[in-house]
Amino acid sequence: MKRKFFLFVDDERNPLNLPFNPEVSTVIVRNYKQATTFLWHHRDGNVFISLDHDLGEEKTGYDICKFIIENEIPLLGAILHTMNPVGRQNMKHLLTHYGYAVS
Repeated sequence: MKRKFFLFVDDERNPLNLPFNPEVSTVIVRNYKQATTFLWHHRDGNVFISLDHDLGEEKTGYDICKFIIENEIPLLGAILHTMNPVGRQNMKHLLTHYGYAVS
C-alpha cells in the first residue's frame, strides 16, 4: 500500500485538529518551492493538499495550482484554507475547471 500524504501549504499557520490516521503523513511546507518540489516527487496520486493563497512571497497558492495543472499532478483532493476571498475563488475556478475535487 502506498503512503498517503496531507500537504499543508501556508507561510504562517499550522493545521489544526487533524484526526490521527497512521496511514497518512502530514507534511507542512511554507512556500512555492517547497510545495512544488514535494508535489513533483510525489506525483503518484497519493497527496491531498490544503492551500493558502498568500504565501508571503511573489509566488502564491494560485501559482501552485498552475504548477499542478501544467504538470498534470494527480491529487486525492484539495482544500483552500485561505482567508483571501478573491484568491480562493481564482484557485477554486482553476482547479475545478481541470477536474480536481476542491472543498
